[in-house]
Amino acid sequence: MDRLGRAPSRPPRSVYSRANRGMGLVFNTIEPEQLRTLEAWLAESRETSWLAANRRRSQRVLMKMPVRVSGQNVLRSPFEEETHTQAISAHGASILLSTQVYKGQRLSLSNVQTRAALECVIAHIGRRKGGHIQVGVEFTLPNPMFWHVAFPPKDWTPRHPDAKSHVKRGESR
Repeated sequence: MDRLGRAPSRPPRSVYSRANRGMGLVFNTIEPEQLRTLEAWLAESRETSWLAANRRRSQRVLMKMPVRVSGQNVLRSPFEEETHTQAISAHGASILLSTQVYKGQRLSLSNVQTRAALECVIAHIGRRKGGHIQVGVEFTLPNPMFWHVAFPPKDWTPRHPDAKSHVKRGESR
């Protein structure tokens, strides 16, 4: 017994351990203060894990830009389609296609304004919007200069001080 008359607490027991995945613990007894600390650690860990799993490699910019996509359709016939981006990043774009494609398929994406072309891979196939499918394409090599756009820094968020100007009514910039 400790000085307060409590039985000594036993350390947690490991019930499993997986390399690069973590471990499972069983607590036989836990004091309320220790439980609050443990819950705070777990909440922080879950938030960190979620942020890491959902982090983008680069910022996306919502921008409608004309592009030409070429490759082979699902029947292996060549196709070329003029469309536009919905969003762009240094790693690729979100576009609308009327041609049926599949995830992992390689295509050529041309920036109509600059006539530059890059190889890309279909990384995501989204919802159908009318006669078009929302498709996420990823460049085989990141190329932030392809779009001729200055992207926000990696740490930028809508709460970043540069995101909004705070102008009082009646004042001009």
